[in-house]
Amino acid sequence: MNMNQKGFANIVLVIIIVILVGAVGYFAFVKKSKSEPVARQALTPTSTSQTPTPKIATQNISNIFQSESGGCSNIFVYKTNKDNTIGISVSANKDKLKLSTTQKTFNTEGIDGLEVKLLMGQNIKSLYCNDAVDPNQPKSKKLIGKSGKATISISDVGESQPVWDRNYTATVILKDVHFVEENGNNSDVIIDEIIFRNVRVGWLPG
Repeated sequence: MNMNQKGFANIVLVIIIVILVGAVGYFAFVKKSKSEPVARQALTPTSTSQTPTPKIATQNISNIFQSESGGCSNIFVYKTNKDNTIGISVSANKDKLKLSTTQKTFNTEGIDGLEVKLLMGQNIKSLYCNDAVDPNQPKSKKLIGKSGKATISISDVGESQPVWDRNYTATVILKDVHFVEENGNNSDVIIDEIIFRNVRVGWLPG
C-alpha cells in the first residue's frame, strides 16, 4: 500500500470514529431527555402529599349583635343584630337546672332544660316573647348551639308574685359555642363570647 492509500485510510478511520462518538453522544442525550419527565412524575405525589390540609374556616358572629337584650318566661333571653335578620336566644329551665344567685356553668350540648339557638331570616325579634306571631312571617333558618359553655345566674325570685309575673333578672354568658344545622350537619358559625346581662325575665308572653 503506497503513502496516498495509507493517508486516505487514516482519514476514513477518523471519520468513522467521529461518527461513532457522535452517535453514542446523541443516543445518550435522547435517553436522558426521555427519562427526566418520569423522574418529575415520580416526585409529584411526594410533594403533593406534604402539602398540609387546609382547615375549615369559621365565622365568629359574636360582635354582630346589639348590646340590648330582651327576655321573658322561665328563662328566655335573646339578642338580635341591627338589621333584625339574625337572632340568638338561650332558653333555660330554672327548676330543672336548679338556678340561683350563684353562677352555674353548663355544657350547651345534651343538657335537659337548656337550649341555645340561632335564627336567620326576617323580622326575627317578632318571634321572641310574643304569642301573636304573624302567620305570614317567612320561615327562618335555625342553628343549634353545641360544644360550648353557658354560665347562668338569676336574681332572687319574688315568690309572693303570681306565677305568670314573677319578675326577676337573669345573666347568661355564652363561650366558645359552635353551631350545627337542625339535621346535625356542622356549620362554620361560632360564638366566642356573648353576654346577656341582668335581663328581665319571669313574665309570660300574653
